[in-house]
Amino acid sequence: MKFTKQLFSVLFIASMLLACSPEDGKDGINGVDGSEGPQGETGTANVIYSDWIASGFPNSINGNFDQWEMYAPELTQEIHDTGVILVYARVGNLIYSIPRSFFSTVQEEWGYRLLGINDTLIAIRVHSIDGSNIGTPFLNEDFRYIIIPGGTPTTSSRSAIDYTTMSYDEITAHFNIPN
Repeated sequence: MKFTKQLFSVLFIASMLLACSPEDGKDGINGVDGSEGPQGETGTANVIYSDWIASGFPNSINGNFDQWEMYAPELTQEIHDTGVILVYARVGNLIYSIPRSFFSTVQEEWGYRLLGINDTLIAIRVHSIDGSNIGTPFLNEDFRYIIIPGGTPTTSSRSAIDYTTMSYDEITAHFNIPN
């Protein structure tokens, strides 16, 4: 008897669901739009990027250190204080972020620094890891910088994006930067 009641209940519910069609219902009333949401984070429309700049390093470095400066006229005090500066090197079709170390047949450590707080120069530096002469530097074709001005500090529990951990491809896709 209990089984019969359960079977009857299931069949009754199934028949009710299958008997209705979407056309049987009434259209609802258009609702009123809700209130505007909170202001989003500051955008990044002001991202600055250079063309690929030919290396100024000599073809052969007869020492364990050398430096070459790239002119970046867009550098300002505000960018020094709150922005992000990314530097990349291109060798053939490969793009390397700087700082970078090479420990295989090439024993080089690459870095950059900003020359002076109000300066518009980015010093690209190469250092021999094993103390020997560098000779022909590995990253000796083109360099490029990308400057991301600082925005409004985040006040939420969500952290801001760390652009320094993104790959070159991620950065160029994120900011729609042509290669």
